[in-house]
Amino acid sequence: MNYSDCSETMMHFKFSPKILQRLGEELIPNPDQGIIELVKNSYDADATECTVELTKTSTIGGSLIISDNGVGMDKDAISEGWLVLGRSKKANRELTQLGRLPVGNKGLGRLAALQIGSQVFLKTRPKHEPGVEYSLTINWDDFQEVDVVEDVPFNVQKSSTNQRHGTDIIVSNLKNIFNKRDIQRLARELLLLADPFENHAGFRLKLIALEFAEIEKQVNNAYFDDAEYHLQASINELGIAEASLLDWQNNVIFQAKHSDISQEPYKTPATKFELWVFFLNPQTFSARKTSVSFTQVREWLAQVGNVRLYHRGLRVKPYGDPDDDWLNLNYARARNPEVRPSTKTVIGRVIVKDHDDMLLQKTDRLGFIENEAFLELKRFAIDVLEWMAKERLKVTETQRQRVKKQVPRDITEAKARIEEVIEAEVPQESRPKVLEAVQQYETVTERETKVLREDLQLYRSLATAGTTAAVFAHESAKPVTSIAKIANRIEKKGKEILGEKYEQYFGEPVRKLYQVSKSLLRFSDFPLHLLKREKRRAGVVDVHSVIDEILALFQSFFDEGGIQVIKEKIDTKPCIYGSEALLEAIITNLLTNAINAFNVEGGRIEERKLIIRTEIKGSSLKIKFLDNGSGIHNIKIDEIWLPDKTTREGGTGLGLTIVRDSVTDMGGSVDAIAKGELGGAEFIVELTLIRE
Repeated sequence: MNYSDCSETMMHFKFSPKILQRLGEELIPNPDQGIIELVKNSYDADATECTVELTKTSTIGGSLIISDNGVGMDKDAISEGWLVLGRSKKANRELTQLGRLPVGNKGLGRLAALQIGSQVFLKTRPKHEPGVEYSLTINWDDFQEVDVVEDVPFNVQKSSTNQRHGTDIIVSNLKNIFNKRDIQRLARELLLLADPFENHAGFRLKLIALEFAEIEKQVNNAYFDDAEYHLQASINELGIAEASLLDWQNNVIFQAKHSDISQEPYKTPATKFELWVFFLNPQTFSARKTSVSFTQVREWLAQVGNVRLYHRGLRVKPYGDPDDDWLNLNYARARNPEVRPSTKTVIGRVIVKDHDDMLLQKTDRLGFIENEAFLELKRFAIDVLEWMAKERLKVTETQRQRVKKQVPRDITEAKARIEEVIEAEVPQESRPKVLEAVQQYETVTERETKVLREDLQLYRSLATAGTTAAVFAHESAKPVTSIAKIANRIEKKGKEILGEKYEQYFGEPVRKLYQVSKSLLRFSDFPLHLLKREKRRAGVVDVHSVIDEILALFQSFFDEGGIQVIKEKIDTKPCIYGSEALLEAIITNLLTNAINAFNVEGGRIEERKLIIRTEIKGSSLKIKFLDNGSGIHNIKIDEIWLPDKTTREGGTGLGLTIVRDSVTDMGGSVDAIAKGELGGAEFIVELTLIRE
């Protein structure tokens, strides 16, 4: 065969319409993120205002309208930019007329966003062509009738208009329902997209919805002046860092050069890092001349708390989301709660311009690829937080050591003063009795000090175990979250590939994966909840509220053990004086004791029952814990409170000791019955009521 006789045929890649659907579903799985992508286009178009409107959202088939006052697009810009997928004219990163660095990339985010409805209507008015409007309609159903994407033509219409320059995008027949909670979440995302606390942001977003005004008010109630500390840090173009820590009166208390923070320059773009740290307790605020309550600040932080990352003027998700601890704040706090903030007690921002495209966003627009530049950026922020904690710890330790050294001197001076007073004021014949009474007091005090030292050793061991558990709990949350994501992926792909057969082969196992993931996340939350610092402060405690919170945390344990929990609570709201931490310690250890009672060899397997009952008798509140387990045996009833005494293999023998000490510290009493009302152990905690 003579190949030279063959005519040459030019061929090209062609794309099935299915690729559009795949890109839309897999790139932007969340409709909120799709809307944000369209808003980012408005930012890149130098808009100073952008309005988002959702209509008829309670049912499928509503509409999304995004309008801006940007520079608009002419016919060439639509053809060579807006309709081109996988390439963006923003790639050259030239500054816009307003000096903005474009944030868009590849043009794929726009595609995914437009597909949240079945039809798109584009109207755009270019700034350089006053009085002209271009329009374009996309019907996604048209792509179902063709073999390749290129077979669907678009007709760009040109018409006259008296409207100002800008762009309107109407996405109709939405595939998703937006309930009130969805709209609240979207409102929050829009408000935080352009740093709301930057005075020169120049980009105002508005969502036409009642929920937006409410959340906008909460977000805009800035309480920065009520922060305990204000951290300021930065990296210059050479990767050299510096930092300052200011107190609530705006006085610089610590400063750091680069060598105080890191041994090496940071290989990342020039960055600015600001953090405001709050002490959320009434005492901190009452000590200042301020009309703001800690409750107001706490509610504000519930909306805006955590540290967000702003890249080229706009926020990058998921950094700083309520469940995203990208700087490991909570992990570090678990190790050293005295000098570390949590994601719920700070508001912060990491601001990066990145003229040279060192940071690269992932294709799905959620976060950056973890290249060297991003890891170095993260290292910088964490190093600065470490420096702040180290400096605060130095001050705390210095104060503690000063007090420890001063106390013996104060005691010696006090004793000398007592002797002087006795010598000067007490008659000679009465002095021996007075000195004997003083000596007796000193003996009792020394005995108490010895007991406290022993208790301190015991509770230091428990604190170490608790903080270690918190660290493991925090770290375990990451792989556990991956389980849910993997299960979701299996479910989605399984239904796509197997159709109706999916349920037969994978339905039950995938549901179990979801269930296990949910249970493990609850388990990981448990120690972190118990170690919250504010719970250790003394005050009025709502007993029923604490009981409900602890039972909610234990629910996964009860479900796993097949234990029915019954709450028999009095109708009133009983309150005591003490700390939430002490009451939680009592309830937690008694619940743990009950669960363990069911798991002993030969213990009850079915119809396991646990009752928590509250009763009022005179000025006292009784909290009773009853179970139908095997009861207390193989140990004397008065020995169950002693440290290291346990009947369970592998037990610490400290749970009931903690219960006894905690009840005593709150001025109450605790009793136990080996075989109580339900046949198992019964514990009765009695505390003094506060009458409201």
